[in-house]
Amino acid sequence: MICHQGDWQLEILDGALRTIRWQGVEVVRGIDCPVRDENWGTYPQESVEESWDAEAGVYHRTFRIAKDALRGTLQVQLSELGHLSAELHLQAHRDFLTNRAGFVVLHPLTGVAGAPLTINKTEETHFPARIAPQQLASNITALSHSVQGLQVELEFSGEVFEMEDQRNWGDASFKTYCRPLALPTPYLLKAGETVHQTISLKVRGSSLPTSQVWDQGEPKGSSPELLLAAESGWSDPDDDLESLPLLLRLYAHETGAEDWVGPVTRGRAVDLEVVIPGGADPEQHLTSVARALAAQGVAPRHVIALPEAYLKSYQPSGPWPTGTTPTEAARAARKAFPRAQIGVGMLTNFAEVNRCRPEPGVGDYLTFSLTALVHAADDHSVWETLETLPQILESARALAPGLPIRLGLVSIGMRTNPYGTTVAPNPERLKKPMAQDDPRQVTEFAAYYARAVFEIARTAGVEALALSSWGGPFDARGALLHKIRSLSA
Repeated sequence: MICHQGDWQLEILDGALRTIRWQGVEVVRGIDCPVRDENWGTYPQESVEESWDAEAGVYHRTFRIAKDALRGTLQVQLSELGHLSAELHLQAHRDFLTNRAGFVVLHPLTGVAGAPLTINKTEETHFPARIAPQQLASNITALSHSVQGLQVELEFSGEVFEMEDQRNWGDASFKTYCRPLALPTPYLLKAGETVHQTISLKVRGSSLPTSQVWDQGEPKGSSPELLLAAESGWSDPDDDLESLPLLLRLYAHETGAEDWVGPVTRGRAVDLEVVIPGGADPEQHLTSVARALAAQGVAPRHVIALPEAYLKSYQPSGPWPTGTTPTEAARAARKAFPRAQIGVGMLTNFAEVNRCRPEPGVGDYLTFSLTALVHAADDHSVWETLETLPQILESARALAPGLPIRLGLVSIGMRTNPYGTTVAPNPERLKKPMAQDDPRQVTEFAAYYARAVFEIARTAGVEALALSSWGGPFDARGALLHKIRSLSA
């Protein structure tokens, strides 16, 4: 639904206000009111009724969550004088556990990253240019900044708001959201309890939109090496991409039982990701893995070892896991695999690398993975992650100067969930945040997305990446298979 009111223009998609423009300039990327479950997945809205009164400039929406556990009403008013107000009511009809229930505001990157920002009308700061690991602001009641000459003013009520740099997870935005992450989750909304929040957006000034050209510059090197991600249970003997090297992952519960590796590799080049079980001696464990692989004729070219606890995400301020550190794991990997290049980084998203930065001089390359639907899964949001990828790679190079970047699996679906116990179940195969089984995997959409990722990686000088898997949920099938073939030719 496209809505116009005076100089306002915005799209409403599943109850979220998207690409909010004033005089053609995107002043806010989005306003939404997601309700998150205990694993940070998003509850779908049910029994939705919505209306748009073009004459009055009013959008009204009612919805229910989790089989009527929560009922919600959202009302948005647009004024031709440059004022947008949004009001949210939520009422719990039975005790309801949630990690977040309330407003989220997304700020665009163009004209905003690196620009001045005023918090609560007195504190002067800036939106970061490079991706910041920590919260950018806390206890927010008001924000003020400019976009292409327009002055944007936001006010919040009904909850405690803070801001983070969503580029950490691939999102093309900064995010102001309610309920501080330092507070315990999940929390309980008791039966009968209500949530009432408001957002006021005012825009002043006059500006013409500036044409934006996405110019990444000339490629920094040769095309990245394409890998196929693989793990136990994913192997497919009828694979049609036998020439590509494999990026094998041995999870903690699988190490010590590596017999599946030899039949899968069949003489291919191999890179290795090893998860060290909690409490295990890293040198003994990795030596055992190296011997088991050598007995099958497998000699990995590249190896990253990571303690099991670091498959989860932690706030920059901690608390952090005790026991083996990523640095200790890397040093143990060098002893166990003396002929391999040793990686540093993470097996999850850039956010985790940014919060736990590699120690200089420890590794030979930097690695991490990317998924396109951590916070939102609609086509528009997934495609927007391509806007952020060059900034992620630039920030990654600043974390590990001089080290080549060898990305892990870059996919639409989520391989593992660092923020909860599991990925979001998706038996209906919907476009769903934090889901592994994404319906676009076998479509032209995934193929075009993979091609765009490859070109961005090539321009940024990335040394290697995986765009699909050998079998399993990220299998290169359909249109994606043809695209991977053309890229690897």
